[in-house]
Amino acid sequence: MNKSQFNIAFGNYLKSIRLEKDFTQMDLASLIGVNPQNISAIERGEVTPSIYWIFNLSKCLDISFKDFLSGFSDYLDFS
Repeated sequence: MNKSQFNIAFGNYLKSIRLEKDFTQMDLASLIGVNPQNISAIERGEVTPSIYWIFNLSKCLDISFKDFLSGFSDYLDFS
């Protein structure tokens, strides 16, 4: 898996969680204190979020950091 594939997988995962929680990109951006374009860029796989971002995303989505990372591992294809 290369960086681009990783970013796309993370973006898909984030989007699925966001929609499951019934948040818009604007809602999530507001909770984190960033521009909605930042959320959009992550979901499109254009940005590799830092561990700090991932931690804050998990908090705002009301998912433990551990569970958030565990759920993301299901999106990864290691073949």
